[in-house]
Amino acid sequence: MYRANKHRESQRIHAYNHMMQRIKNNIEDRQLPVPPSLQQAIDSARNQAIHGGELSHAEADEIAACIKQDINDAAEFLVESSHDFSEWLMLDIEIIEQKILRLFLSVADTTRIQLDRLISETG
Repeated sequence: MYRANKHRESQRIHAYNHMMQRIKNNIEDRQLPVPPSLQQAIDSARNQAIHGGELSHAEADEIAACIKQDINDAAEFLVESSHDFSEWLMLDIEIIEQKILRLFLSVADTTRIQLDRLISETG
């Protein structure tokens, strides 16, 4: 029983990966005057799997739904992490600005001290 489930899981993973490749190919098809939407590319890949006899209608629908959910989850993660990255980047920029300001002030202090010495020596 375990082997049958393991084999079925392996087939589903292969079908998922194959459908993802088809979606990518559909989107990147240079022969189309207008690239398909993501939903159109998913539908086309699902239909190719059904008409090619690789998957039943129910299996293709299930895998297409999983792919769509995974893409939505990835998009949400990217939106959330880009906000976090943006905050992190701003923090790094603030640190760099502070270091540059300290460096500038230390150079300005040295210049001021040297100018004070020059004035006192000539004055």
